[in-house]
This record gives sequence, structure tokens and C-alpha cells, in this order.
Amino acid sequence: RAATALFLRNGFHGTSIDEVASHAGVSKQTVYKQFTDKERLFREIVEAVIGNSDALVAVITAAFGDTIATTCDELEARLCKAARVYLDGVLRVEVLSLRRLIIAEAERFPDLARSYYSQAPSRGIDVIASCLQPYADSGLLAANDLWLAAAHFAYLALAIAQDRALFMPTELPDPNERGRLAIAAARAFLAAYGTAKS
Repeated sequence: RAATALFLRNGFHGTSIDEVASHAGVSKQTVYKQFTDKERLFREIVEAVIGNSDALVAVITAAFGDTIATTCDELEARLCKAARVYLDGVLRVEVLSLRRLIIAEAERFPDLARSYYSQAPSRGIDVIASCLQPYADSGLLAANDLWLAAAHFAYLALAIAQDRALFMPTELPDPNERGRLAIAAARAFLAAYGTAKS
């Protein structure tokens, strides 16, 4: 926990093992015994956070519901809910801080950056594509490339708020703005891919 807080606040280069040991209330030798070096400690922290992506996958999946919507209006409501939980999951301070850190260290740790991308952003799109598949099958959506359609939905939902938050981390959108962005994302997505109105 001490190392995570320091890396997120100070970056990889700005964090020393001495600081980690001091903040954790242990000796420097204890840190080295557990993690070998600062790089190994950094890797274990990032890998642990990547492992937590299951929680966001679960809430996105749950937002689409247990049964398939049968009308465009029902689908729009589910898309709104999915966009909102996606926004709430990604706009957490620790998630944004980690994203900034991984981007900053992508050249030093290209394998970690690739792993983060595949297990977080790319996986989110995979999950959305899977949730949209029944609607493509039923004819409520028309998409030749469902993964690309899912990516469009994800970025319609996230891009505006996430981009701003990465540059201005203290200016996160309030609940009303998140709701407005979620509704707009769902409607824009259906305007592009929806086939029916009810």
C-alpha cells in the first residue's frame, strides 16, 4: 500500500526504496527481501491492479441485464446504464493515476503497458462486444464489425470525461454530468448502429 501510494504520487523515478520502507514502517532490507528491487515492486503493484479489472467487467455485464431487451427503448436504457457504470469505474482517482503512471513508464515497461491495455481498456471493449452480440443477432443493431462498434460505444461513453481527467485530475465530472454523458453516448451509438425505434 505504501509503495502504491508513492508510485502513484511521485512516479517510478521519483520513488525510492528508502521512502517505501519508511512509509511502510519496515526496514529497507525487508522491502528488498520481499521484492528484490524497485522494478520488481513496481511490477507486482501494476499486476495486482490489473487483476482487479474483473470488478469493472462484472458491473458492465450486469448493466446489460440478465435478459435480452426486445425494443430499442429498452436497449437504450441498458446502454445508458452500461455507459454510466463504465464512466464511474474508469473515473476513479486511483484508476486515472495508475493509467497516467503506466503511460509515463510505457517505454521502460512495455510488457506491463501491453498487459494493462489488454486486461483493462481492450478487455472492456471485448465485454461490451459480447453484451451487444444478442442485439446484432436479433436485428436491433446493425454492425459488420461488432468489436469496432463496441469500441465506438466505449469511447463515446468515456473519451470526453477521461481525457479531461487525465490532464486535470481534480476536475472530475459530477453525477449529473456523468448521467448526461451516458445518455448522449447511448443515443449517439443507437443513431449509428440502431435499426429500429419503438
